[in-house]
Amino acid sequence: MSSEPTAMWSPVEHEWLFRVPGRRNLEPQADIRPHADLNAKCPFCPSGEDVAMASGPRLLPSKHPMIALEEPHSPEQEQLHWVLVYGNSHSQRLGDLPAEVTREFLELISIKTSRLFDRSSVKAVFAFESVGDHFGPTVAHPHGQLIGLPFVPRRLTLAPAADSCAVCESVTRRDLTVMITNHVLVQVPPWSRLPFEMIIMPRLHRPDLASLSIKEITSMADCLHTGLQLCRLTHDGEMPPYLINVMQAPKGDTSHHLRVELVPLHKDERTLKRPGGMELGLGIYLNPLLPEVAAGILREVLPDVRRCPI
Repeated sequence: MSSEPTAMWSPVEHEWLFRVPGRRNLEPQADIRPHADLNAKCPFCPSGEDVAMASGPRLLPSKHPMIALEEPHSPEQEQLHWVLVYGNSHSQRLGDLPAEVTREFLELISIKTSRLFDRSSVKAVFAFESVGDHFGPTVAHPHGQLIGLPFVPRRLTLAPAADSCAVCESVTRRDLTVMITNHVLVQVPPWSRLPFEMIIMPRLHRPDLASLSIKEITSMADCLHTGLQLCRLTHDGEMPPYLINVMQAPKGDTSHHLRVELVPLHKDERTLKRPGGMELGLGIYLNPLLPEVAAGILREVLPDVRRCPI
């Protein structure tokens, strides 16, 4: 039986899924605390097999790709699944590092996206980071991932309403605004699925990271970095499990509004509700914390991070 990943269309979900039997028996390395023996075995630490004392964010081909090459034995084919390592420390997450590292993180995603779009088979690129044992990390060293896809996922196709952009329209909701700069807005979106979900988005309509000016991408990085601090401050000073989803436009789609989703998996202290039957059974999220209330809570702790006008 082949261990190669395969794509399958779901007639129920109306979405593609990947079957990845080769990832079944991966051994976990879930402990992220600094430890000499652990670090010596970590492939992403400076002494590891995959990194020769490199510094700063860098991309490495995944050893356990989620998506197979069209011609796996062709030397011209570039890997579609990449690991994005953004630091040498085995214990420091993106929010623990300087905001400059976050900017380099986004710039590297932009460069690789443009390169993958040069391939006719790649229709969309998705970059993300999932943090926490909830997601079952196979390598504890902090890292993100980037995947070139031969199809456009449903969540990257925002249906335009009367030739308008739903994300642009939400920019006017000041009650949902957590912080705002000259170029970027951080908001609890009106469609937020979980209590403290945030989106970081350019105030002007931009489809992807490559379309941003230097000032815009720097501001995006600063705001993402601040958002990560807010996750910690709304979780008793501890970093909760979280997702960073870089939602760029599919190839050639200028109607899409770039957004970075920051989704911490913790809840308001007065809320019992967690994702359950409705969410997993129907994909319908029940969010007990009104977005404008969540935005207010985040604004209250914002001065502890950085004062920004709203």
